[in-house]
Amino acid sequence: MRIAVGQTPRFRDIEEGVEWLLSRLPRADVLILPEYWIGARPLSGEEFQKYVTAIAHVAEALGGVVVAGAAAVEFGPHVKNVCPVVDGGGLVSLGEKIFPAAATGERERVVGGSRLALFKVRDWAVGCLVCVDILYPELARRLVLAGAELLVNPASVSSDRRSLWEAVGLTRAFENSVYVAAALGTGYLYADGRPVEGGSFVASPNGSLLRFGSEPGVYTAELDKAEVHYARSRRRFLDDLERVGRVNV
Repeated sequence: MRIAVGQTPRFRDIEEGVEWLLSRLPRADVLILPEYWIGARPLSGEEFQKYVTAIAHVAEALGGVVVAGAAAVEFGPHVKNVCPVVDGGGLVSLGEKIFPAAATGERERVVGGSRLALFKVRDWAVGCLVCVDILYPELARRLVLAGAELLVNPASVSSDRRSLWEAVGLTRAFENSVYVAAALGTGYLYADGRPVEGGSFVASPNGSLLRFGSEPGVYTAELDKAEVHYARSRRRFLDDLERVGRVNV
């Protein structure tokens, strides 16, 4: 399976972002975009529908499915950070950020979600964990036990956390015998002044890491399901989980 990872600047609006994407879009089975890639302002329900429609045009040009980053969306009186999965026909699946970040103050404006996106691309099962949700191994394991072979991570990560994010991605990939693809934004500042300078990557189930540096762009990688099968047959971590419930503390 061919995946594309969008390492984007933060755009003023969806029109600007879509124009940027279409000018450099490859053909791929799935495209992953960063968290808050069109800004952190919450979208109304009507704006979210326009967002999905615009992303559907990107999916058509891609020839695949777009994990449309993560966006803040109004749901009645609350705001959630959601992970829309879109193909040329519209919305395929919608996941939510389960644990908004406490450290950045996100929890003061965004409520926690209750559902994760798990969807099919060709013959692959793909799960989405938004930003810091990947730091909760229980969430990754939940998706993997439901069948995920690739975990995608739309994120916004300050440059001082890039090496940490790589380590977490490698660990989640190895311990679950899956691929992990992280799409990180680049070229802007956190509210506290820390720079955001890319660091997107793909981690394999067997311990390798493909880095995409700091520059804006849409980067591609080929995933091989034989890598997943090899990892699961050799290490059998997932098979061993049956014993966990019988371990005494």
